[in-house]
Amino acid sequence: MDETIAMTHDPVRSDRVAMTAESPRALGELELSIYQQSEQDRIWPVWRELEQRLGDVPITCSSEWTRIWLKHYSEQVRPWFVLASTDGIPRGICLLSESTNQKLGPFRIHSLHLGTAGEPHGHSVCVEYNDLLVEPEFRAVFTRKLGLLIASERGWDQFQLDGIPCPAEDSWPLLADDGHAAAGPGAKPLATNVRIRDSRYFDLEQCRQEGGDILALLGKSTRANIRRRLRQVEETSVEWAETVAQGESIFNELIEMHQARWQAVGMPGAFASSSFLNFQKDLIAELLPQQRVVLARIRSGDITVGCLYLLVDRNRLLDYVSGLAPFEEFPSPGLISHYLCMEEALRRGLDAYDFLVGEKRHKENLGKASEQLQWIVFERPRTKFSLRNWARHSKQLVKRVWKRS
Repeated sequence: MDETIAMTHDPVRSDRVAMTAESPRALGELELSIYQQSEQDRIWPVWRELEQRLGDVPITCSSEWTRIWLKHYSEQVRPWFVLASTDGIPRGICLLSESTNQKLGPFRIHSLHLGTAGEPHGHSVCVEYNDLLVEPEFRAVFTRKLGLLIASERGWDQFQLDGIPCPAEDSWPLLADDGHAAAGPGAKPLATNVRIRDSRYFDLEQCRQEGGDILALLGKSTRANIRRRLRQVEETSVEWAETVAQGESIFNELIEMHQARWQAVGMPGAFASSSFLNFQKDLIAELLPQQRVVLARIRSGDITVGCLYLLVDRNRLLDYVSGLAPFEEFPSPGLISHYLCMEEALRRGLDAYDFLVGEKRHKENLGKASEQLQWIVFERPRTKFSLRNWARHSKQLVKRVWKRS
């Protein structure tokens, strides 16, 4: 049977919208309820209760990350919450963020995002391992029903899934433009753009099981380079912040090093954004005492080689932001800083060291395995997108003609 949602008004302006489906455990009907930003005080206790029941959850869909993000970005996006429950018991929850911060030439794009995304360019927290917070048994039905709800909301031009994992069994359903599943009779799936990127990581747990020698598991040239660099410098050390004050000291030096390197090549640097900077400060203050973020300073003698800021996600370290010494002062600062931090993470019992997406040499040299993350954009038929497609087609046509001439 084709699944539909009966909605007669803007879900963001409604106090509560419900729909039903059979749950996987036949515990009653799955109900989706929508809450506005003004109702978030009712949401956080429910979010935390679901987190506690699920156990270790992705940091980027945790209540702390989401609440702190909204504190600093809610004036730049329009957030609303979707809660899935059966018999009054929360089964899943997520944030949706409406944004008009993107432009296509002179045209504004009204985008809708899953999770903490949609910020203006240059201010984004660049969410990766973005996800729904949901009980595993209810993931499929929550994903499907949420997709139908989103498809029925008429206001957006693009719906974007930013940095979500892409195992085949959790594929996001295709959306149609009429509130129906795209696989339904006569439904026309929306234009979809999928970009898949590798997030390289080093498996610390596997290394531990194979004897605990990180160097032995790296490539021959990488091993030789690390050993050569370490012989050339003074004794190295890793300072791992144990207190907020110690973490703030490392973070402040990280900002100086990060900004200096980017500004030297004419770029503003991530911390030029006050929203990004203040989000990170609050996140560190709240999560460092819980050992859910790591700030590490790598030194060689009196020289700071690098300062690293990492997120702890289900006992995996995520390489979030770094500040590194200039190459002319210390050769291969990224490679040496991350290698020494990996050694410390191995000693402390972490399972993996994830470099996240991006094309940097040390990620390729040290990340010997990879996860795949995807950025999916569903796009409604709009004149501005037709003009963009026409311009792209015309450009390609000109190139072909030029090559033949």
